[in-house]
Amino acid sequence: MRSFTDIKSKSKMWNELLVVFGGVFLLFAASQIEIPLNPVPITLQTVAVMLIGLTYSPRRAVEAIVLWLGLCAAGVPVLAGFSGGFVKLIGPTGGYLAAFIVAAYVMALLKQKFSLNSWRSDAALTLLGTLIVYTGGVAWLSYLIGFENAFYHGLLPFILPGLVKAALLCTALQILRHTRGA
Repeated sequence: MRSFTDIKSKSKMWNELLVVFGGVFLLFAASQIEIPLNPVPITLQTVAVMLIGLTYSPRRAVEAIVLWLGLCAAGVPVLAGFSGGFVKLIGPTGGYLAAFIVAAYVMALLKQKFSLNSWRSDAALTLLGTLIVYTGGVAWLSYLIGFENAFYHGLLPFILPGLVKAALLCTALQILRHTRGA
């Protein structure tokens, strides 16, 4: 006969797996909402990454994003426009995709370490995560097409949409927290 501890342990394992797979699905779904630009489209991937960074543990955040990128590398069409393949990870969007891991981890770590739950802390963490993503993306894009082109095509078009997405995400999270707490 199984002990209560064994059942509780297996239940926790299944919950953690569901969290990771939920993050993968969220990233997949957010990838399909896009405004096609060249060489990098505007998508809701960053919103998914920021949501994961604000709500997951550091370990689960990394697991979800790495699994999603692993599926992409294996050719599963999980990126924008139902695309996938290893070539996507080394193409124009590769720096952004790699930076997703760092951004979500740093956000989750800081949120966990300092027990941050206010709109301001969410906004600060989201801006930090966005800065990490833009830095990684523009750095890799600069390598491929030069800094000036990367700046004009890989950063400028994303600043205003990024700020709007960050504000909406932080506001939605605060509303959810207050309705759950009420």
